[in-house]
Amino acid sequence: MSLDDFCRLTPDEFYECSKACHDQFEMLQQAEWERMRMLATITIQPHVKNKLTPAALLPFPWEKKPKGPQVSKEEDRRRFENLINRERHAEGRKV
Repeated sequence: MSLDDFCRLTPDEFYECSKACHDQFEMLQQAEWERMRMLATITIQPHVKNKLTPAALLPFPWEKKPKGPQVSKEEDRRRFENLINRERHAEGRKV
């Protein structure tokens, strides 16, 4: 991306670009960990009586289901606007 293109990004576009880069990096890191876990499982399997699975040997945080409800983008934006409004009201009272 050129500097001119970067400077013209809106905050939402910048967020999406940075999220895409982060997601790609995360995916590459997770793939490396998956390969290492599989190698560890294959290496250890002959030395244990029960059959091992990679997930049982080394569970990863990204494999766990998230706890609680996920907040939508709209809900997140509404909460942010409420926070900004409270800040403005608090500043108005201090002055």
